[in-house]
Amino acid sequence: MKKHSILSAILAGVAPLLFAETNALIEVKLFKDWVIKGELNFCNLAIKNTGTDPILLAKTPFDFYTGQLHARPIPHTSRNTSFYEEAYKMITIVENCEFFNLSSGETQVYEGRKFYLNALRDVFLDEISFTVSIYLGKGDWLDSEPLTVNGVVPDSVEQLTPVGGNRKMEIVTYKNERWLYYANVYPVCPLSLTNKIHIEPHDGKGQFKIWDGDKSMIFSMYPSGVIAEGLDEHNVLGKWTRERKQRAEADNAEVRRKKAEAEK
Repeated sequence: MKKHSILSAILAGVAPLLFAETNALIEVKLFKDWVIKGELNFCNLAIKNTGTDPILLAKTPFDFYTGQLHARPIPHTSRNTSFYEEAYKMITIVENCEFFNLSSGETQVYEGRKFYLNALRDVFLDEISFTVSIYLGKGDWLDSEPLTVNGVVPDSVEQLTPVGGNRKMEIVTYKNERWLYYANVYPVCPLSLTNKIHIEPHDGKGQFKIWDGDKSMIFSMYPSGVIAEGLDEHNVLGKWTRERKQRAEADNAEVRRKKAEAEK
């Protein structure tokens, strides 16, 4: 198995609010620096509040993804401002949607879901520049510094046995990387360069067992195509999220301890 290099970017975002200091340091993990035409690439992120005011965020990754997280092609335009506002308003009126305040100095890491960069799907160029942005409502944003991925033509595409009705699995090879995709546009995980890939139903409810040579993993198609079980070499999203969340929890505990001491 080739060691897969995961891109890292520490990104700063600022959303100026009247009589408030709302700043964030956003650490973004892109798991590939290239996309094929029509692909929904994905990321995860850690959000550190570096301002003095709390940042209001949706509690669950689903609500955060639905109403606050956006990939915005560069240059940003004023078009679709109403779309962002409506998406945000929708999660504020959902009965079971909860928000929390990310306190100054603390870090939030969401887990259990891929964050697809939907807006990039219709932008296919040799270089695609964008920001990962968090919408706070009423036109206020936390914007990352620019990120870039390359639009490429794969070296080869190998079709696999259909799974989940009409949704097909395939193997996409580009240079020295080999990735598993489902439904032709959703990247799942990196694969070994030469092993034979075998897929079999696992539970009849959207889970499949995937064999990469003699190494197996469980792929859960719902809610967002994640590896439910598997080695870290395949489960690159889960590995980063687990380790980054543990570090965030330790850092948050230290921030709270120092605040408690200062208040004595």
